[in-house]
Amino acid sequence: MIRTIRNVAALFAMAALVGTAAAQRGADHPHLRAALHELREARAELKASRDAWPAGHRERAMRSIDDAIESVRTILAVKSLDDFRGVDRTPDFYKRFTDHPRLRAALQDLREARQELRASKADFRGKREKAVDDIDVAIGDILTLVRYKKR
Repeated sequence: MIRTIRNVAALFAMAALVGTAAAQRGADHPHLRAALHELREARAELKASRDAWPAGHRERAMRSIDDAIESVRTILAVKSLDDFRGVDRTPDFYKRFTDHPRLRAALQDLREARQELRASKADFRGKREKAVDDIDVAIGDILTLVRYKKR
């Protein structure tokens, strides 16, 4: 009887340790995953765009997008962006955006990811504040691009 109680107690202890280890590896963080996915797509859209933004704006946005990608990748422990599977969205999702659908989707997801980071109790190995800062800069630079109208 005592042996059975010890075995059951040991099983519960092991289950608790496994659960704690999984929590330390990181939860799913759906908004961060979506933001990383859309940042990757926004970068490609920006690179291919023929819009005539003021000098330096595109390059600045590309740098801030790259910085945000790197910060989010670090937090999510994504080794290769090429192998990263983000969110599955149908083309209908992007139809609500009249122009620059990937940039606008990235904006939406970055705002949600920022809230997710701020609400998180985890410090992400000391990377949370840098990630929030990089996300804020990317939001600002993307907003500058999508709000620009050639006069």
